Amino acid sequence: MADERGTLTIADRALTRIARQVTLDVPGVAPEESAGVVERTLGRGYPRVHWQRAGDRARVEVEVAIVWPASSARVTRDVQDAVRRELEHLAGQDVRHVSVAVRDVVLPAGAGPAARVR
Repeated sequence: MADERGTLTIADRALTRIARQVTLDVPGVAPEESAGVVERTLGRGYPRVHWQRAGDRARVEVEVAIVWPASSARVTRDVQDAVRRELEHLAGQDVRHVSVAVRDVVLPAGAGPAARVR
């Protein structure tokens, strides 16, 4: 009986973790390790997730760093799709809008600075 069922409330913190992990799994998104130690320690690394929720409806803003030479258009589209899909599937959220902003571009792991001509 539907009237006897309870409700499920998912904390913003859990939704943030889901969105962050899904974002990090998208090809072209820079891993958390690409941020400097100071930024990570202060919680200023990427991805960053911000919410606006009303009941089960949500608007999500995600800020990412991407790995050079990834296409920012492709990465942002893939992050939007992945975040929307997983939050709807895993958390039952009606995601009305996902905004993705590329805030930094980093070199791939192991790539050093280009050699300079002397």
